[in-house]
Amino acid sequence: MHLIRIRRLRIGLSACGRCNMKRSSDSVLAKGLQAGFATTGTVHHVARGSFALNSTDVSLSETGAAYSDQWMMKRVGGGQEIACSGTDVSTRVYAGGIIAPEKLSALGITEAQVLGYLKKYLSQYAGTTRLHEPVASVPDGDWHYRYTIMKDYPDIPLTIGIETIMYKGNEVFIHVFLVTPVA
Repeated sequence: MHLIRIRRLRIGLSACGRCNMKRSSDSVLAKGLQAGFATTGTVHHVARGSFALNSTDVSLSETGAAYSDQWMMKRVGGGQEIACSGTDVSTRVYAGGIIAPEKLSALGITEAQVLGYLKKYLSQYAGTTRLHEPVASVPDGDWHYRYTIMKDYPDIPLTIGIETIMYKGNEVFIHVFLVTPVA
């Protein structure tokens, strides 16, 4: 396991070089997600303008790369991840959430179970999802994870993806993602 330091992140956005769809900062998005939300990252609170957000900040000591995820969410909401590897910077913006509590109850599951499945999946497969390629997991009992690419704009470059979690064939969680370099 890699040693990970949690810290405040400051990135100079003008430092990004020439853009392409496969970037070293994409790898940092994956590693930061795995080290932050999906496992044991420390959540702290930050101000973004006049809004209070949750945040996880990760420094990958073996590469000098940095990652920050800031979000405002209850059952539904959104956020933004920023990843930097040297002068290469990428961002991933997301929004969505979990279906209404009464619909979860009708299925016999809870919000905590949905988030638990999401964290379990992301802790194992963060490096292969939420980026530029589709992912369809093998069903895990009653659960099934999928990440679909809705549209790719290679000339921008921008990828739009949708992440879904199904429980017994019912969508219980959806996040929409916009992934792009900062250039």
